[in-house]
Amino acid sequence: MGKIPAFLFTFATLSLLVPETAWSQRRVSTRSPLDTVGKNPSQEVGWEVLKTFRSLGWDGGYRWRIQLKIMPRRERTRYVNGLMYGDRTDRGPISRIDIVESPLDVNAQGELADGQTLRLLLQSGQGAYALRARTGQAGPPVLVDSIEALEPIAGSDISLFDLLAPYVYWPKFKYEGRTTFRGSPTHLFWMYPPDEDEALKSRVSGVRLYINDQFKYLAQTEIFDETGEKAKTLYILGVEKVDGQPIFKELDVRNDKTRNKTRLKIVDASMGLALPASVFTAQSLTADLHTQSIPTGRQESFESVE
Repeated sequence: MGKIPAFLFTFATLSLLVPETAWSQRRVSTRSPLDTVGKNPSQEVGWEVLKTFRSLGWDGGYRWRIQLKIMPRRERTRYVNGLMYGDRTDRGPISRIDIVESPLDVNAQGELADGQTLRLLLQSGQGAYALRARTGQAGPPVLVDSIEALEPIAGSDISLFDLLAPYVYWPKFKYEGRTTFRGSPTHLFWMYPPDEDEALKSRVSGVRLYINDQFKYLAQTEIFDETGEKAKTLYILGVEKVDGQPIFKELDVRNDKTRNKTRLKIVDASMGLALPASVFTAQSLTADLHTQSIPTGRQESFESVE
């Protein structure tokens, strides 16, 4: 079985892969005698699970055409399209994303009106950061701070915080133990916001991770507000294989306070790519992805012969 990434998006992080066999299992949870939640589980065991999870990733880079299905409870559903390139550096997953906030259109005078695209460069892992620019924006890209990262993207329920998933790498955590979640053994972690980020701590008290023990994927993420109330839940819906690698088909992000929901769907994907480093630079944010000439090749891979 190939390597499994630690998170989605970053967007993916929000980057979530899981083999198809995981979803063929029964989703009814039955408690196992091996479950340790509520039994003072070993933090050393938890650290080994988390350390392994952080080290996993895809084979090569990727290109995804994505769509956000924005589903407010009391308003009409609408769709937002985007394009995403991703890879992994020594610091962790990196991604370059375009979200089309308003497409090209024709105004009342019959003239072509410019569209607007949100351009993002997201470096996850240790020392995570996000750079943001927009079509027609003057000046250099903007470095996004902790509070801005929590704001919704394009009127959806997805934020840069969800895409970066910095909580996977927060140094302070509590291993809550092993449980049976959706019929599969799963490790629970409570992740604490960094002490030095007072702004973030004023909005987020913690994040709970559900890490599948067998296939090492992030089955669910729960984000809690400053009062300890659950504010948001992220979970995947189905998988498929592309270029020999399993990727999630859809990711749901649910606002647990408003009950609004946004579904991220991968419309088209190419995996195992060799991408130029220039894609993942601040300079790439000066133009929309579809206007740039981005050469893509296949990453060479070799299997050992015993």
